[in-house]
Amino acid sequence: MFFGTVPVKMVSTLGPSTSAENKLLEMVKDGVSGFRINFSHGNKSEWVKYLKNILCVEEKLGTYVAIIGDLKGASIRLGDIRGKAEIKRGDEVKFINAKYVEDSKLVFPLPVDEFYRAVKVGNEILMDDGSLVFKVKGKCEDEIRASALTQGFVSSRKTLVVRGLDIDTPSLTSEDVENIKFAARNGFTYIAVSYVKKGEDLEKVREVIEKEKADMAVMAKIETVKGVENMEEIIPLSDAIIVARGDLGMQFPLEEVPKLQENIVLKSLKAGKPVIVATQILASMISNPTPTRAEVSDIAETVREGADGVMLTGETAVGKYPIETVKWLKKIIEACKDRVLRRREEHLGFSVKTKFAEGVVFLSESLNAKLAVYTRKGRTAFRISRFRPAIPFYAASSDVNVLRKLSIVWGVKPLKVEAENYMEGVNNTYKKLMQLGKLEKGETVVLTYGFIEEDEHIIKIVKAKTGFKSLKKT
Repeated sequence: MFFGTVPVKMVSTLGPSTSAENKLLEMVKDGVSGFRINFSHGNKSEWVKYLKNILCVEEKLGTYVAIIGDLKGASIRLGDIRGKAEIKRGDEVKFINAKYVEDSKLVFPLPVDEFYRAVKVGNEILMDDGSLVFKVKGKCEDEIRASALTQGFVSSRKTLVVRGLDIDTPSLTSEDVENIKFAARNGFTYIAVSYVKKGEDLEKVREVIEKEKADMAVMAKIETVKGVENMEEIIPLSDAIIVARGDLGMQFPLEEVPKLQENIVLKSLKAGKPVIVATQILASMISNPTPTRAEVSDIAETVREGADGVMLTGETAVGKYPIETVKWLKKIIEACKDRVLRRREEHLGFSVKTKFAEGVVFLSESLNAKLAVYTRKGRTAFRISRFRPAIPFYAASSDVNVLRKLSIVWGVKPLKVEAENYMEGVNNTYKKLMQLGKLEKGETVVLTYGFIEEDEHIIKIVKAKTGFKSLKKT
């Protein structure tokens, strides 16, 4: 069974506000089709509890959701300080190469050697998604002096970014490698790779996954200067893309972020890769029960651009109104789902498999028919979604992990169907749709299966309850 009624998928980040099983249950009923577990927070025992709750919800509701593990990456983070330090505009602060400081009023530990080598006088250092900004006034080997341009609070383990500067840090840390292994061994659907700078970064992640013999897909988070510069190389090597607007907004001027988002979404769609937009989707709802008008307009634009999904972060991880946030997001998507730009330029370079996917979409739309495909690996369903079908689209599979992967792909309604081969899969998919009441008498459905390299490929057009004949290979 599936609960999402909108084509643009909703992904929620888990945290203290959504640790209870009943919260997850309610969110899935409201249409959430993927959960993100942020490996920058918590520990393995907490992550296992989240995982168990997700699996319990799946079993209770008879549905499948994507489970996304988000790597911490080689981020630049403060060390530990005591309590919170209030910063006022004009304050002179110091960053020192240490893991901890006792008096943290205006001196902050930052134990990353590369930071002190890379930062130059005049650079801007940003924290808290860019709300706290410092200008570098001086430096020595293990110390940076800076002046606060804005006000706010500083606490332990805050991430820092130097605007416009990619600091030379390892693409994968030892902690990341251990967390990839953890995710692979615990059946995570996707692993999201932070601070991707080049295609090689993703290949290193795949090497770890392959050694674990896991079927886990790789998401690339586009959030660095190098990541943007090299996205033409990164996108084809990924299984999905995340537009990480938080770090993009710190690396680039804020006024450039909307154009960057649009460009990343467009390039992902052209490459046939699912793309999810994340960060500050409904940030005001962390502390308020309703969104701002600007947030509603932002989501509407994301839907119009054709993103596969939208990811809530702090709103559902630590916010006061996680359930209300999901309900609002669903309401906004529902209101503007018909505004999706369907870019269907003719591409002479399309493969036969991609042309097949485009063809069955065109056929189904021209007949005003529902479309159902039985797929073993999910690849045909991914290709069909690329063309943003304007009709209901069901993807059936016998593989639970395939259904989880497809659950965050635009427009896909995943169905669990048992079958020994493609022909049986198509027949059983039709029967399942009838059993679930997804086909009414007289409705037309286009049935097919994953494209395979054989002499013939069958597409069946059926009017519901008019004497369906099982497909047989001749």
